[in-house]
Amino acid sequence: MPTATGSRTPVRSASAVIAGTESGQHLLKIDGYSRIKDELPTGSDIKSRSFRARGHSWHLRYYPNGFNSDCAECISIFLQLDHNVMKGVKAQYKFSLLDRARKPSYSRSSGKADIFLNTGWGYRTYIERELLESSSEYLVDDCLTIACDFTVFKDLRTEDIDVDETTPPPPSPPSPPTVVVPPSDLHQHLGGLLTTGEGADMTFEVEGKTFAAHRWVLAARSPVFRAALFDATTRGTGDVVRVDAMKAHDFEALLRYIYTDSLPEMKGGEAAAMLPDLVAAANRYKMERLRLVCEHKLCEYVNGRTVVAMLAFAGEHGCDGLKEKCLRFLDDPVKLREIVQAEGVENLSKSYPSILKDVIAKLAATAVAS
Repeated sequence: MPTATGSRTPVRSASAVIAGTESGQHLLKIDGYSRIKDELPTGSDIKSRSFRARGHSWHLRYYPNGFNSDCAECISIFLQLDHNVMKGVKAQYKFSLLDRARKPSYSRSSGKADIFLNTGWGYRTYIERELLESSSEYLVDDCLTIACDFTVFKDLRTEDIDVDETTPPPPSPPSPPTVVVPPSDLHQHLGGLLTTGEGADMTFEVEGKTFAAHRWVLAARSPVFRAALFDATTRGTGDVVRVDAMKAHDFEALLRYIYTDSLPEMKGGEAAAMLPDLVAAANRYKMERLRLVCEHKLCEYVNGRTVVAMLAFAGEHGCDGLKEKCLRFLDDPVKLREIVQAEGVENLSKSYPSILKDVIAKLAATAVAS
């Protein structure tokens, strides 16, 4: 419609330039690792089943005795297209060995690559067989699982879009709340019971110090306390339970967590000393959240001076997250060599035999990468 000045309403249009990607994962399980290794000589491979991504069909090629004689002591693994294409398909990929917890813990990644039909992209020396076979972390019951995580880059394209998509609508003003609910204060009330001892029906004695407690609160928080405190031999009012396996201040922190779901304020050396004891207590009384809270805080104290002891502690107490944090710290080849030189291989084997295989695996991985 003409305007008052005789001009027409301008035509509006819009388009978008799109750089899309498609990601996926394919798991290749080697079931019967030893037999497959014995039956396939160097240079021979076996293909995975095909899988699809970005309209293309792909597969993995697994060489149990290496791609050729130059890498006969290693496992080779490649990502490859099933069919020919006019131009390469841009992709990047990562191969990982899955550990006992089904988590990727030995990984090698690529940058962007143009993959063609007859060009396999991957690693001729992915991992030495001697290193793999000496670790029970990856090779379990003669089975091995390799994960291939990949991202395929789609061709750049343009497409029409609605003009309204380019102009976000103004945000609606928030409606004022009609009812304001305060945060939960249950922990304050239960913490008050612990502080005053009001209604307590039992007492703990730790290192000569006594702590009044309420057996139903403890039973609700720990199946171990429930079984122990409601056993026929411990029923009654005014029972005194002696705890020999903990320090008084650690037990006080444990009670504080049971009643308030939080730990007391700890800093520096105090935290580093108390948190491992609380992890052990959490495992003893089957309080998984407490163990995870302490494990999370311990990760903050991983450094060059503590990583060896932390790694050993994590293995002994089932702290997988702390172990992963320590192993990531050791991913730095410079730090790893400095720690091994400072500790000494002989001292590591005597004082921390449980972590020696992890350190050796890291040293081998850095050597392969270089």
